[in-house]
Amino acid sequence: MLTDFLSRYPEVQLDLQLSDRLSNLVEEDLDLVIRVGNLEHSSSSLILRKLASYTRLVCGSPEYFEQYGRPESPDDLPHHSCLLFAYTAGYGTWRFEKEGKTHSVRVRGALCANNSALLRQACLDGAGIILMPTWLIGEDISTGRLQPVLTAFQAQPQVEVDSGIYALYLPNRRHSPRVKAFVDFLRDQLISL
Repeated sequence: MLTDFLSRYPEVQLDLQLSDRLSNLVEEDLDLVIRVGNLEHSSSSLILRKLASYTRLVCGSPEYFEQYGRPESPDDLPHHSCLLFAYTAGYGTWRFEKEGKTHSVRVRGALCANNSALLRQACLDGAGIILMPTWLIGEDISTGRLQPVLTAFQAQPQVEVDSGIYALYLPNRRHSPRVKAFVDFLRDQLISL
């Protein structure tokens, strides 16, 4: 996406800082930040623009499923190697909802990391099953590199309320042409994921 943006707007220079920490736009002199989560009710003085919604899916590689089988219900997950995203408390419990009933499952696996790209690659390599947002694995699913399972269940339902990908920026950046161009471009790109 960034290559396409730079081709479309060659006069704009991007200076990206990639981090999971919360950045301070004023202290770090940032035009905008992209955050993922439930920010709709944020009490911040920042301008908040939702770029896209997303859901989470449980998936694995065809090779993993060929070797270990496909889970048919959340209760099967403890018998699988689940790749765990260790960014927040409770990462070892995956929650599902079906027909109004919530079900929590303790999962475990050989790999736990605080980097979703690493976990995605491990899943692609057949190391286990992941629970990931569609914005990260959507292309892998559409090409068949990853296969979703447990699709009759909504994964992580308590997290999904108003979850999205957001651009946040200071009010004094509201009329910045480069901020507007970048936010509009990202929204157009992410809506299709």
